[in-house]
Amino acid sequence: MIGPTTFLYDTMKLGWAMARLGAEAQVVLALRLSGMAGLWSLPRGETERMVTEKTSAFTDAWMRGATALAHGASSPGAIDASLRPLQRKASANRKRLSRRVRKG
Repeated sequence: MIGPTTFLYDTMKLGWAMARLGAEAQVVLALRLSGMAGLWSLPRGETERMVTEKTSAFTDAWMRGATALAHGASSPGAIDASLRPLQRKASANRKRLSRRVRKG
């Protein structure tokens, strides 16, 4: 059984993870839109990539969450497992696009 302290900690941890994912996604969106507006060059195929990568990222997130539940994880544990691949992808995109900004 999950105690109140564990539940509170898990809920706060998930809240911060979701906030971080939201912030990373907004930065990636701003970098891509600024690049499309001509402020710097985008990698070839970036506009297609931003659409096609969603399918694999969300499929992976769904599978990881479902697998966590199937192995007996709690709801917060399954949500955390689902968020990890999305966070990795958003963080990698932010880092990759930020390097392009500095290059011009």
